[in-house]
Amino acid sequence: MIINEVSAPPALTAFARLIGPERTVRLRRAAEEIRERLAGGTLWHVNSTPAGGGVAEMLQTLLPVYTELGVRARWAVIGGTDEFFRITKRLGVALYGSDDGPLGAREHAAYLRSLSTDAAELLGMIGPRDIVVLHDHQTAGLAPRIADRTATTLWRCHVGVDEPTPASELGWDFIGPLLDGVRSLVFSVDRHVPARFSDRSVHVLPPFISPFGYKNAELGMDTVRACLDHCGLGAQDATAPPAVRTPLGPVRLRSAPTVHREGTRRAGAPLVTQISRWDRLKDMGGVLDAFTGHVPQGHLALVGPDPAAIADDTEQRFWYADCVRRWQDLTPAQRARVTLVALPMADLAENALLVNGLQRSSDVVVQKSLAEGFGLTVAEAMWKRRVVVGSAVGGIRAQITDGVDGFLLSDPADLAGLGALLNTAIGSEVDGISIGARAHQRVHTDFLADREVTTTAAMLTQERMATS
Repeated sequence: MIINEVSAPPALTAFARLIGPERTVRLRRAAEEIRERLAGGTLWHVNSTPAGGGVAEMLQTLLPVYTELGVRARWAVIGGTDEFFRITKRLGVALYGSDDGPLGAREHAAYLRSLSTDAAELLGMIGPRDIVVLHDHQTAGLAPRIADRTATTLWRCHVGVDEPTPASELGWDFIGPLLDGVRSLVFSVDRHVPARFSDRSVHVLPPFISPFGYKNAELGMDTVRACLDHCGLGAQDATAPPAVRTPLGPVRLRSAPTVHREGTRRAGAPLVTQISRWDRLKDMGGVLDAFTGHVPQGHLALVGPDPAAIADDTEQRFWYADCVRRWQDLTPAQRARVTLVALPMADLAENALLVNGLQRSSDVVVQKSLAEGFGLTVAEAMWKRRVVVGSAVGGIRAQITDGVDGFLLSDPADLAGLGALLNTAIGSEVDGISIGARAHQRVHTDFLADREVTTTAAMLTQERMATS
């Protein structure tokens, strides 16, 4: 287990200007309620990776906000063997509704055995006034060891499936009993709460974006073009400068992405982009097939992290290689309209900036997930006023109002349907500026960090009232 220290420049003043005085008053009042509930203790967040994925990105934003608000907060990251992460990957797929391999007694024993060291280390750091938030299935096995040693232990689930399946029920059989001592359960999407928890204290709290971080800050056009050039997507075969300007200071573009392309993107061609993990459920291969089979114009960029860089996801290499193979099997004319980009992860600021620049360069951002917990890449693109096309699953459906602030694909397996939506989205009949403006406002209203703090305060107040 490591303690992930987060340092960030003060941002509360700028955030207060963004959300306005009424929301700022509610935010400060909520922070005061959390401090009173802690009574000198610490608010802990525990997850499985210090970088990569929505949970890590949220915590990198949230902890500095709590610090500026006077709330003592810390972030612990569990370790794990390769076997542990293979099991938790399989478990995550099950909770998304698909069968990815056995989850029996042997796997359960190995899962708990791997977490025993983390549990012992965490017990040496927490105290009876502390509040611990355990994130996702990787940490659920800590709950039986720590729940009676804290003021409150919450378990937060960022994954799920809209309709139960035999595989998802098996996944909940695996971790459900481990959560018996947890005071409250927190889900990102109300449809993902299993019926088995109907008698439990359950809250719904969507994730949030950071509007001032490298991934979402406003960028000048020179910086956006440099990001595009660095990823091999410039209209010409240009070379990006060694450093670019951002509102947070200069960022060096020192790590070269791995790029699969044939020639250069045609000048003026609409850019359609999906940025996500190389994961079966993100269905990058399906996006490639839909675009090359049904969209006669534009250029597609499939962008994900270096597949070897995310410790808690051991299958990214396979799905990345699958996309590369599919790309290689295309005709030369098709390959010329598709670029695959694996972004470096060594410098998180550089990685986030490249994602920002690529989203801002895109005419349409896609998230064709087969299942989705929430899908923060959707909110990120909406914040940048992009036209977003996403599958009507999980949290994507909770973010996009079809035809108002984006477009929803009713059947995520419908490649022709995705092609039709993409043709509509990049066509002249769509007012992308108006859709983008409404998308930005939706994120401003519902998916910023003050909602996290105010909802956390409300949950803790409700718990105190229920136990008093």
